[in-house]
Amino acid sequence: MATDYKDYYSILGVSKDADEKAIRQAYRKLARKYHPDVNPGDKAAEEKFKEINEANEVLSDPEKRKKYDEMSSYYQRYGHWPSEAGQAAGAAGASGDFRGGNYQYYTVNEEDLEDLFGGQSPFSDFFDTYFRSGFSSDNERRSRSRTAGGRQRQATRGEDVESEVEVTLADAYQGTTRTFELTESDGKTRRLEIKIPPGVNEGSRIRLAGQGTQGTAERGDLYFRVHMMPDPRFTREGTTLRTPVDVPLAVAMLGGEVHIVTPDDRRLLLRIPAGTDNGRSFRLRGQGMPQQIGQTDKRGDLYAQVRVVLPSHLTDEQRRLFESFARSIGYTDPTTPAGTGGKHD
Repeated sequence: MATDYKDYYSILGVSKDADEKAIRQAYRKLARKYHPDVNPGDKAAEEKFKEINEANEVLSDPEKRKKYDEMSSYYQRYGHWPSEAGQAAGAAGASGDFRGGNYQYYTVNEEDLEDLFGGQSPFSDFFDTYFRSGFSSDNERRSRSRTAGGRQRQATRGEDVESEVEVTLADAYQGTTRTFELTESDGKTRRLEIKIPPGVNEGSRIRLAGQGTQGTAERGDLYFRVHMMPDPRFTREGTTLRTPVDVPLAVAMLGGEVHIVTPDDRRLLLRIPAGTDNGRSFRLRGQGMPQQIGQTDKRGDLYAQVRVVLPSHLTDEQRRLFESFARSIGYTDPTTPAGTGGKHD
């Protein structure tokens, strides 16, 4: 029976010389986009999801990919695919047997696909004809586990898992390490250490390879999505930080020095020139957030905004001196009637 040609490279959107990493990345991107949970009731998305799983099933396995490439060469040479009978006997001009072998899978397994799509075959006639048969070697039988209904589960990679981790600005400023305890489905616990690199921001993802759920072949990956906690001292704008700095009135008027505390608790000395207005900002170059995640050699800037602090609870002598100073610069209290002086009850 003739079967339609499947261009697996085109389905995944990769070139024929793409390496395993490129194929894996392309598959995961498309799988997330077309997964039935993301597109409920969308038949076109279902078919696309089946196609990309089938393509990855072949291209992610070195042996099956080699056979597929040999078949493609045969097709280009003779203009048709080898028949099933010819294939088993070794078609003229084609090298090797296109079926059989001990394979390890990284796609969604067949049983799960059938569950998703109501028990229908998740693979095309082309796949069934050239890649399904012969998967019953002793090694493969040992790699499968039977379900109650008698279907066989192929060796699979476990699912990726995503969780959230709350990160403070201080953690993101300098990087830190966290320890988590995960509970497995069988009740067992695992302790994991996660390194949070400096420079992470809201929505950043941290990957722990091989720490997701356990499949029959290997574990998936564990991802932590960063949620930034608000900071009472700093406002973050990308790699720029802003913080208020309290400056006494005398320092604002006469000049002086104040300290700026960075997110990692270092104390920086800031020179305040005489006559500094309330709200003026000073830039501390290279004291902001890392410009690239994981690298601290290049940072943005930190801006300190002056917040002039007025003196309170003046003594009578301090008030008299301040009134004298005010008169010396031409200040007149509009609430004081002319000729009554500046005395207060």
